[in-house]
Parts: sequence; C-alpha cells; structure tokens
Amino acid sequence: MITIYKNLVKNTYEHETQITDNNWIRVINPDQMDLNTLHRTLNIPMDFMKEAIDINTRPTIMSEGDMMLFIIHLPYVNPEFKANSEGIRYQTIPLGIALVGTHIVTICSVDMTHFFESFMKCCDGLGREKQVQNLLDLFHITSERYLKLMHTIEYEIAEAEDELSRSYRNSELYTLLYINDGLLDMTISLKQMLHLMRKINKERLLDLFPNAEERFEDTIIELEQAYSVAEINQLNANNVMDAYGNIIQNNVSHVVKLLTALTIVLSIPTVIATIYGMNVPLPFQENEHAFAILIVIMVILTGVVAGIFYKKKYF
Repeated sequence: MITIYKNLVKNTYEHETQITDNNWIRVINPDQMDLNTLHRTLNIPMDFMKEAIDINTRPTIMSEGDMMLFIIHLPYVNPEFKANSEGIRYQTIPLGIALVGTHIVTICSVDMTHFFESFMKCCDGLGREKQVQNLLDLFHITSERYLKLMHTIEYEIAEAEDELSRSYRNSELYTLLYINDGLLDMTISLKQMLHLMRKINKERLLDLFPNAEERFEDTIIELEQAYSVAEINQLNANNVMDAYGNIIQNNVSHVVKLLTALTIVLSIPTVIATIYGMNVPLPFQENEHAFAILIVIMVILTGVVAGIFYKKKYF
C-alpha cells in the first residue's frame, strides 16, 4: 500500500493521489505492483526495496546517483503474542528510507502506526531542504523507542523473576526464554545501527547543520544507552534462567530422594507382613503375643531406617 503525504507540518498534512513535489511517500507491505510503480516513477532500485521488506536484512547505507538509501531496524512488538510466554513478542523489523529528489520514501513490511504518528507530530515540513531533518527525526524516534522498550523489558524480567520465586512454573521460564531471544535480536540490531550511525558521522555522509549535528549525536548516545541496557537485560535474563533452572533441578532431586526414602521405610512392614503370610514355619508363630511382637519389630526397624535417612537429610 502506498500513501502520499504533502505539506506535513506538526501532524497537519494533505493526502495526494499522485506523486508531485515535496512528498512523503509511505509504503506498507508493498506488493510487486507497488514496487514496480516506485521503481518506474522514482527510479528507486528494486533490490533496495526488496531488502527493505526482508526481515533478515541488516542496517546499511548506500547511494545511487544523488539518491541516499538507508535501512534501519525498528523495535517491534509482535501482536500475534499476547503474553511473553507464548512466543517472541519483542523483535526488530527493517525500515527502508530513501531520499529521492525532493521526496522522502519509507518502506516497511508492517504497519508501524505508532512510530509514524510520532514522526508526523515532530515533522517540521517536507522537501529537499528538510530531508536531513526528516531523516534525523526518524533516527531519533527509533532510538527513543528502543530505550522505552528496554525499560519495559527490564520490568517484565523482574516480574517474571518474582513469579518464579513463588511458583516455579514453566510459563515463567518460557517468558524469560522468549524475552532473552528478543533481546538477542535487539542487541544485534542496535550494534549494527550504531555502526551505521558512526559510519555516517565519520564519513560525513549527511550535510548536518549545527542543530542537526547535536541531534545526531544525541541519537547516537541514546542508541548506545539502549545497547548497554539490552546487554545488561540479556545477562540478567540468562542469570535468572540459570539460577532457577538449578533451583528446580535441586528441588526435583530432593523430591525424588524423599519419595525413595518413604518407599523404603513403608516397605519394611509390608515385607514382614508378607513373610508371616506364608504357609511355612516361622519364629514366634506359636507365641500368643506373636502379633504384638511383630508390630514392635516393625516399628523398631522402621524407626531405625527412618532415623538413618533423617541423618542423611533425606527428610
């Protein structure tokens, strides 16, 4: 789907049916017809557009004539999973950004509504002279969303840890496992994003005005903070899973030992009773107090064995 915006200033805009001048062209999950239209109208390379909707694409920057092409990774909460224990909710998704003539083109395989609502609120106009500012706005919103999501994940790890301390259920372990997988994806994406931003800064690929340069540096700092928090959260999730995995294993081992000890203790009276149920000559069988004697013997043997297990801390 292709949506064309014009005169976008602080969330006020006009919709266009055709590409004119100074447009923001927002492309969501394009089909082949949409890609052909963009390639024919704006001469955007087909390979770039296909990479922008490939979830395995890594952040990169390239140029094609006077066209600047970027692919960045956005943090993404998968709506298919309502709870962290159901699957990997926290993921990253590629976003292609093309600075073409007087236009800015964004291409994404999913509808990142909240992300682009933030962009529309802070956008201060479109056109060639605003392209770099628009690009920095997209970068800055991305870094802010990473930081916000890292704090959310940090809270959910603490919540899962608290649940584990009370229940030891599999769902909490699955929650930590899937959060950890999402953090791994984000850590890789943030590392690649930082590499991309440093390359832009080092090679001076963008013509930054003083205010824009400060905003660009702030974005790098926020990405570095998000990367550090992601690493810490990932380490924390790993440590919690390892710790509670060992605790659960120890608890299972203790239960097995307890059940084994109880089985042995309870089998002593059964064995004695079984022996005296046989039709063969046995000690005390002629004694009028045979039953009482056997009960005393059972109690003594059971107590001795139970005492041995208690000393060995099986109980």
